[in-house]
Amino acid sequence: MAIRKIVKYGAPILKQKLKPVDFKTLEPLLPALLKDMEDTCMSVSGAGLAANQIGFEHRMAVILMPEKTEEGQPKKFRRFVIINPKIISREGSVIEEEGCLSLPGLFVDIERAAVVVVQYLNEKGVPMQAKARGLLAKAFQHEIDHLDGKIFIEHADPKLKPAIKKELKILSKEWR
Repeated sequence: MAIRKIVKYGAPILKQKLKPVDFKTLEPLLPALLKDMEDTCMSVSGAGLAANQIGFEHRMAVILMPEKTEEGQPKKFRRFVIINPKIISREGSVIEEEGCLSLPGLFVDIERAAVVVVQYLNEKGVPMQAKARGLLAKAFQHEIDHLDGKIFIEHADPKLKPAIKKELKILSKEWR
């Protein structure tokens, strides 16, 4: 399919709470759109991509979790398509470095729930529920934040905000 341009920090669509997907209306467009999202995400070695990161205003994202493969074998991914996702429970907390395709080059320690349970529709419109921990839990939270118009740096320790702002000023010149 096509690799789409990734919307960068500062674009208004990244601050928008996205519209729920009316599955029946969008169903004919989904295969091509999801393939574009997956190709775009893979082209920059991302773990996930929300629809608004390519300029689409509906609540959906793709998450690509690397699976273990034997040495010399092509990398494999477990693909999650999450449509109209909602986190229904959170447990524990963990602080880990996080980055974002819309803020390339910026990495910040962020506190997230260690375990989440998420409800969503898959690409066929089937209701699903997943319990996730580790990188997958972080990816679910990160992408759902995007769908709610939030960016990961909003979760940063307030003491780090001046340094983040300074770094963003420098990096944003490279994004143009």
